[in-house]
Amino acid sequence: MLIQRILPAVVVCLSCLGYLSAGHAQPTDELELLLLMQAPSEPREVRIGVTIDQIEFVNQKAKNFGVVGTLRLEWKDPALSFDAKDFGRELRVFEPKAFRVFTRENSLFYPGFIIKNQQEERFKQSAAFLVFSSGQAFYLETFSTVLQAPQFNFVQFPFDTQKFFVHVVSTYPVNYVKYVPIEGFSTLGDKLGEEEWELSDSWTEVTTHEGITGLQSSHFSFGFKGRRNLDYYFLRIFVPLVILVFVSWAAFFLEEYRRRIDMASANLLIFVMFNFAISGNLPRLGYMTFLDFILVAMFIITGLIIVFNVMLRRLRIKDRDDLARKIDVYALKWVYPFAYVMVILWAVYQFLYQPSLALAG
Repeated sequence: MLIQRILPAVVVCLSCLGYLSAGHAQPTDELELLLLMQAPSEPREVRIGVTIDQIEFVNQKAKNFGVVGTLRLEWKDPALSFDAKDFGRELRVFEPKAFRVFTRENSLFYPGFIIKNQQEERFKQSAAFLVFSSGQAFYLETFSTVLQAPQFNFVQFPFDTQKFFVHVVSTYPVNYVKYVPIEGFSTLGDKLGEEEWELSDSWTEVTTHEGITGLQSSHFSFGFKGRRNLDYYFLRIFVPLVILVFVSWAAFFLEEYRRRIDMASANLLIFVMFNFAISGNLPRLGYMTFLDFILVAMFIITGLIIVFNVMLRRLRIKDRDDLARKIDVYALKWVYPFAYVMVILWAVYQFLYQPSLALAG
């Protein structure tokens, strides 16, 4: 029938429009009715899998990451079968453009897809369609591209765990094509080349979402989790911060209040530098992270120490040295360490134990 011949071309055209309009093209009611009327009784099963061989980078500010991976599609179509004796071999190999032309000229199924969270042009290092005489077909592609990661959440930074995804959506409605994960294929490589993150716990999922036709399409997701290597943060951030806290506490043993003020002022500048250094690695967030809270709390406590020592110096100038010493000893033994203990406990509870409360706040 004429409709059956033009239907693959219609879907391919919609696929091209989807690339140009980022998936926002809306079909007419007539097109929707046409697609539903011509849908087969059972959708074609396409097995799909993705392996990640390398993580090129993770850009936290842009919320994206670069990958090198392999995409694999498998399906069986009796219309693709051929006589191996007449052809001379069991296997036919097509380049992607040649296979698209072949399927269009013969009104055959073409497994169109888009990588939904792809941000930049996908570079295909190698890509080919393999068709066996039985009608079993494979599409194999080794690619590198940049993928969006909008679900990054930095509330627990740097103790956060992030989720990374590769989303592949069929250009056909789910009535025509149904994705099925290839068992055991979607995995992470042994050497991903990413030093900052420990990547593991991969999984696959198939759902349905609105596709470029405006109808529900099969949606394959390959996800994995990333946890930060904390050695860097302990050595470069937390250890220096702990040393600065003890230096501030040791300043209470000095009898000269003016020197205390100078030391606390220097620590205040160091906290500001820490804040700028850390904020340069993250986007401009609308919420506070765990490390932000710690730094702000230390900034406030150090500022109060300066005010506290100015007050003690004023008391000494007014010949109220005994009162100044009593206040000083009380603050040295109880207030200062208690303040930091409370800050750390509250930060752990608010940001690490119940991070949803931090976002709500």
